[in-house]
Amino acid sequence: MNTAKQIVLLGVIAAVAAGAWFADFDTLLGRESAEAQKSAKRKRVRRPVPVIVKPVIFDSDAAVIEAVGTGVARKAVTLFPESAGRVVQVMFSAGQKVAAGTPLLKLDDEEERLAVQLANVSLEDAQRKLQRYQKIVARGSISRSELDTARTASTSAKLRLSQAELALRRRTLVAPFSGVVGIAAVEPGDRVTTTTAITSLDDRSALRVDFDVPENFVYGVRKGGALTATTWALPGERFKGMIATIGSRINKDTRTLRVRAQIPNKGDRLRPGMAFSIRLPLTGTRFPSVPSAAIQWSRKGAFVWIVRENKATRVPVSVIKRSDAWVLVDAQLTTKNRVVIEGVQRLRAGRAVTVRNDTAEAKPQGKKPDKRAQ
Repeated sequence: MNTAKQIVLLGVIAAVAAGAWFADFDTLLGRESAEAQKSAKRKRVRRPVPVIVKPVIFDSDAAVIEAVGTGVARKAVTLFPESAGRVVQVMFSAGQKVAAGTPLLKLDDEEERLAVQLANVSLEDAQRKLQRYQKIVARGSISRSELDTARTASTSAKLRLSQAELALRRRTLVAPFSGVVGIAAVEPGDRVTTTTAITSLDDRSALRVDFDVPENFVYGVRKGGALTATTWALPGERFKGMIATIGSRINKDTRTLRVRAQIPNKGDRLRPGMAFSIRLPLTGTRFPSVPSAAIQWSRKGAFVWIVRENKATRVPVSVIKRSDAWVLVDAQLTTKNRVVIEGVQRLRAGRAVTVRNDTAEAKPQGKKPDKRAQ
C-alpha cells in the first residue's frame, strides 16, 4: 500500500473515532442535564411553603336584642273615692311621697259619724239585754228561745256598728301603697262620685319596660337576665336592669314574645312614660373563631389549613356566623391550633410549611357582637 492510501485510511479511522467520541459525550451531557433538572425539581418540591398564621380563639354565637319601649311605674293606679259626697279637705300636694295608708282626701262625714254613734247605742242596749237574760234564764223566768233572740239581736247590733264604721272610713281616701302622688283633680267644695278620678299614685322605685323578642331568639331569654337601658332624656347614661317577666305565648301575627324588663330607679331620676332603648345580650354557645381569610372552599364544603408539626393539615369546618373579619365555625379546633391566612394556594395535605409570622395579632377585644335582632 502506498503512502497516500495509508494517510487516507488513517484519516477515515480518526474521523470515525472522533464522531463516536462526540456522540458519547453529547449523550453523557444530556443524561447529566436531565438528572440535574430532576434533582432541582425534587429540591423545589421539598422546599417548605412560607405561610402566615393566626391562632384560633373561641367566641360565643350570642346575639344582642335591641328594642324600644315605654317605662311605666312598678305600681301605678288612678285613685277614686269609695263613696260620693262633698270634698272637705285635700291632704296632699303634687309630687309628694306618701306611705301606704296615708290619708289623701276627706269627704263630709257628719251623717256617717251619727250612724256610728247610733249603732253603738243599739249595741250597748242589745248587750245589756243579753246579759240580763243570761242571769235569769237559770231561774226559768224566760225561755231559751228568748235568750237566743237576745243573743241574735246583740250579734246584729255588732254587724250594724261594723257597717257604720266602714261607711265612715270610706269617707276618707287613703294611699293603697307607698309611692308618689300626682296632681289633684279636685278641690275642697267639689262634689265627687265613685267615678271621679282624684289623682294618680306611682311606685317608681323601679320602672317596667315591655318589649318584644323575635321568635328565633326566644330560648336565649332567661328570667333574671341582665340588660342595659338608655333614655333620650338622660343622654350618655346607662341604667342596669333585669328580665322580670316573660310572656307565656308567641304572638301569631308578629312572631314575637312579650318580655318585661325591670329597671331600678336609684335616685328617683327616671319617670314613668319615658322612652327607653333596651339592649339585651343573649346567652350562646362558644365556638372556634378564625379569620375570614382562613376559610377555603371545595366541592365538599368549607375548610381551613392548620399548621401541625410544621406540616399543613386540612380541617373541615361549618360556618356558624360571620362577624367583621372573623368567622365563627363548628370544627375540631382548639386554642393551640394556628390557621393559615396567607400562602394557602400552594398548600396540600402533609406539605411542609415555614411560618413567617407566628406573632399573629389576637382578635380585637371589646368587639360588639352582631345585632341580629332589633
